[in-house]
Amino acid sequence: MFNRLSKFSVAVTVASSALVLVTGTVSSAMPDTTDTAVVAPPPVTAPSPPPYKQLALKTLDQVVKGNFVAVSARFDESIRQEGNPAVLANAWKEYQDQLGFGRYQSHGAPRQVVSGDRTVVDIPLRMAKQPGDFRVTFDGKGHIEGLWFLKKGVPVP
Repeated sequence: MFNRLSKFSVAVTVASSALVLVTGTVSSAMPDTTDTAVVAPPPVTAPSPPPYKQLALKTLDQVVKGNFVAVSARFDESIRQEGNPAVLANAWKEYQDQLGFGRYQSHGAPRQVVSGDRTVVDIPLRMAKQPGDFRVTFDGKGHIEGLWFLKKGVPVP
């Protein structure tokens, strides 16, 4: 059995602005048409997504170092109570000790999958007794919606 902290909600806000600048002078004798400048509005682009693989690696590093306060501070509001630092610390300890994975040794390259409105990153774990997976799910703003310590090869839902 593994501990699971999850709740999914996504909010996306796209903002745009345009600036048009018009300058010129008026002469009573002749109209001046050469001093008028129009600046086109900047192109509207969606905000770039957070670097999910790097965020997942940073999260794993903080878990391994025992910095559960920093990890839980990045939880989205809906799981912050359920996934407080003490619960997270307990889950990591149970994964290593009671579930038989052993102590963390190292990790492999992260794999990123988009699943619906969220991004899931899996990081293979090299543990002392058997391999495992660290999975973290992010919303569009880079907040953690779910975090799991898994057996090797559990498919992304």
